[in-house]
Amino acid sequence: QQGQYPPQQGQYPPQQGQYPPQQGQGYPAQTYPQQQVVVVQQAYQGPPPQTNAIIAWVACLCFFWPIGLVAVLKANSADRCIGRGDFDGARRLGESAKKWAIASIITQVVLGVVIGIIYAIYIATVVSSAYGYK
Repeated sequence: QQGQYPPQQGQYPPQQGQYPPQQGQGYPAQTYPQQQVVVVQQAYQGPPPQTNAIIAWVACLCFFWPIGLVAVLKANSADRCIGRGDFDGARRLGESAKKWAIASIITQVVLGVVIGIIYAIYIATVVSSAYGYK
């Protein structure tokens, strides 16, 4: 008969005695003063804040993508905050996404200028050596 356990050998010994009786009354019950907690939330009026997702995606796809990717993630987090109703968090993350997107664009422009200058120097060096200019 497969799947059955073999019979057990012996039994647990019987329990001797019981727990010892408690000494004294223990700790007195603690009481806490009653406090009222009031949570005030201001209802957000107006349209939800901008997530700046479009500029984040443009920065990621057309400019310096590592920094642009951070912008996209911030914009996505801002969108999730709007879904939760956290408009202050969405505003902060949307502004952060915009800053990261701008940083991505500036980084790409600076890198493009630096690489262009290096390329121009290289071409000038090759041309001058080809024509024998010193």
